[in-house]
Amino acid sequence: MTNRLPCLNSPSLVSSTPETMLTRSLLRLWFFVVVFRDGGSQNLEESEVVEQLYSTSVVAMEDLLEFNADLLFQLDSYIDILEARINLIRRIANYMMKHYSRDSMQGNLLSHFRLLRHMQTDWAHVLELMEQPLGKSQLLFLKESRPHYPSASDLEEGSFGIQRIQQIYRLQLKDMVSGVLDGVQHGTSFSTLESFTVARALYRRYRYHEALPWLEQTLSLYEQTSEEAGESYQLLGFDVSQTHKLYIEGLMKLNRYEDALEAIDRDPKPYLRRLRDRVEMLMTSSNDLPLEKPNPQLTTLQLCCRGGCPYRGMHRLTCSYNTTVTPFLRLAPFKTEILSHSPYMVLYHDVITPLESETLRNLSRPHMKRRAMTYNKQTLRPTIDPKRTSNSVWFKSNSNAVIERLERRAGHMTNFEMEYSEVYQMLNYGIGGHYYPHVDHFESPEALKQRKIGDRIATILFYLSDVPQGGATLFPFLNISVQPRQGDALLWYNLDDRGRGEMDTVHTSCPIIRGSKWALVKWIDELSQPFRRPCNR
Repeated sequence: MTNRLPCLNSPSLVSSTPETMLTRSLLRLWFFVVVFRDGGSQNLEESEVVEQLYSTSVVAMEDLLEFNADLLFQLDSYIDILEARINLIRRIANYMMKHYSRDSMQGNLLSHFRLLRHMQTDWAHVLELMEQPLGKSQLLFLKESRPHYPSASDLEEGSFGIQRIQQIYRLQLKDMVSGVLDGVQHGTSFSTLESFTVARALYRRYRYHEALPWLEQTLSLYEQTSEEAGESYQLLGFDVSQTHKLYIEGLMKLNRYEDALEAIDRDPKPYLRRLRDRVEMLMTSSNDLPLEKPNPQLTTLQLCCRGGCPYRGMHRLTCSYNTTVTPFLRLAPFKTEILSHSPYMVLYHDVITPLESETLRNLSRPHMKRRAMTYNKQTLRPTIDPKRTSNSVWFKSNSNAVIERLERRAGHMTNFEMEYSEVYQMLNYGIGGHYYPHVDHFESPEALKQRKIGDRIATILFYLSDVPQGGATLFPFLNISVQPRQGDALLWYNLDDRGRGEMDTVHTSCPIIRGSKWALVKWIDELSQPFRRPCNR
């Protein structure tokens, strides 16, 4: 159960060529529409794009799905060309077997000449026909598309997202691969290939405790597959013998030698004999105890992301129509739900319309990219921050009509001066999308010295979509979790009345299980607020 007050829910408050298909796919994936610039976002150079990643945004997944459809179309066309060539050669072969077999030869000069012409001319044509390359355009499409496939690091990050969901929501692996996520049955399940991909990513990062259950599940899924499916897996590069060996070697790395022997004896394959000798040798020569899997207590993140935040006293908290912050609110009050008095935190309802949300999502889609959040101190180049898995884009306060309206609305919501506040950041999360616990104010004095507008006095988080499962904004020190709902806006103060950072505003985003989380962030800075919120020093 979240700590949202229920009172505001009461009735009292209201066909192409391969070349054109390749161009279309690449435009869809990489082209930034010029017409959106006036209604749009910050330049790529200003946003510091690093690498195209699909796993960090549901929007990118939609593009990838369209890209996959184009590739499948080309593959189907290639199959049609091969079948047409096979049928042609089969017809020629049937004709030649009928007219130039030994039985058809009658021993006269006409037959001899027919055979001579046939051997000199017809077989040359057959050879020429067989040497002709097939599906040139289809092969070219696939080759030129290859740089735009998801990278190995992208697949690895998606694998870690799957593991993150399992860990935070404490999902049973058997349920997870069958499509049961946090008690909800979904229509998608994992095959042997997906299970192995997650296991391999964890194994390569030496996360053996986490990788072994996935490897075990991989072998179990493979045993349940049909012979036809097993052959397809092998054609796609899956090797069950190597997977079996990897599982046993993982047990050995955790000093679980008896379990390794049991796994070998349970399915004694010839390729495991040498591995069995190694295990027996290590058992006799090593005194190391098995490395036990850590079993930490449930964290606040795990409790609250599943809707189980501990109860906190809320007898002073209220929900009402806000008509007092600015004179305008007397005409159009906000539905207001106070979540915390210290630090101040309030949830506004229905402050952004579905049409406005859709407009901002559509404006953002062509520009959404994974942004760099950290810098490599040696190369001075932007690098991926693994603590935040999302794609984003920036909007200036005068970017378009919707943002301009939101800017005025934010001023009415907060009574803060908005002229020198920061630009808006649009976020969309992907597989296991999350943001590790952090604060929005600047903890480093050096960082503040570089800012002419001071620290971030407050944050407004607009929710532009519903998230059916997962994706809550969580404040673990306050035991507050807020489930995204289209039209809501969450406001909190990052600084106290002396201008000091409120450490209780540490917040994070729970991993998303189902749906697409769109959020728009606005940071309001302190130096333009001396008469709106004076410091009590």
